Amino acid sequence: MNVDLELYRVFYVVAKNKHMTKASEELHISQPAISQSIKKLETQLGGTLFLRSNKGMQLTNEGKMFYEYVKGALELINNAENEFTSFKDLSKGEIKIGCSTTLTKIILLEVIKKFHQDYPGISINITNDLTSNLINDLKLGKLDFVIFNESNIKETNLHLEKITELKQGFIYNPNYFKDDINTFEDLNRYPLILQKESSNSRKPLNSIALKNNTVLIPKMEVVSQELVTEFTNIGLGIGFTIIDLAKRNYSNLKELKINKNIPNINVYLGVNKSISLTFASSTFIKYLKRWLKANHLLLISLIYLGLSILDVNILTSFNIVIS
Repeated sequence: MNVDLELYRVFYVVAKNKHMTKASEELHISQPAISQSIKKLETQLGGTLFLRSNKGMQLTNEGKMFYEYVKGALELINNAENEFTSFKDLSKGEIKIGCSTTLTKIILLEVIKKFHQDYPGISINITNDLTSNLINDLKLGKLDFVIFNESNIKETNLHLEKITELKQGFIYNPNYFKDDINTFEDLNRYPLILQKESSNSRKPLNSIALKNNTVLIPKMEVVSQELVTEFTNIGLGIGFTIIDLAKRNYSNLKELKINKNIPNINVYLGVNKSISLTFASSTFIKYLKRWLKANHLLLISLIYLGLSILDVNILTSFNIVIS
């Protein structure tokens, strides 16, 4: 039997009010239309639901049983509609983000702060892991979206969008070292602090070095860019990291001149094509892009006013892509 939910709603309101006139006022439809709907429903069911009398609309025994089921069903539907609305207006919901610790600190923190102020009922869960693991979780639907800095991912079921660029390069503490490095080969004269071979930052660095006929030999290999900056700051060597991260952590760290030969790294937003984003995740991504665009415009304004790069060192790592 084809179910017409509107017929059930009409039946419910008539049974609740036990009067055609009151039901007509609540439903905002004419009494003849209500009578027609009741007759149609009775025909579909093959039985009588109401006994018409001077006292109004009285349910038959079968009608009383039917009413209890319809009442429960419509209440469930109403609860579902209310729950859906709470997700739509962002009073409830969850966002599941995959991102490295470094990109979380550089890109996401301020966005999360603003979003949480506006929508405190939304739960934000961030998974920090290797990009390969995050991409796999995204494919499995365990994450809503992933932010990462790797461009050689070939996944047909993922949509990848470049959202920004970050400046990377070598840093040093001038209390322990000086910048007399002119070639990549010169770098091996110093203790180098690099991330492990499998990291996203190490792979492109190795390629850049090879293009300059050099294989870099690190003194220390660490798992995170945070450790690179911390060990560089205490004078254990010259580190390679994202410049913005280094300057946020330690303003005294300096860049090597050779950084002018090192290209920026691209940052991507990845979503699963086969899974629709939740209301909360879609809104968060809008907040993210708005924040990136605002920082880009602020940087342009500061440069226009004639401030030096040192005056805007926190912002100079961003080269925002505005779509």
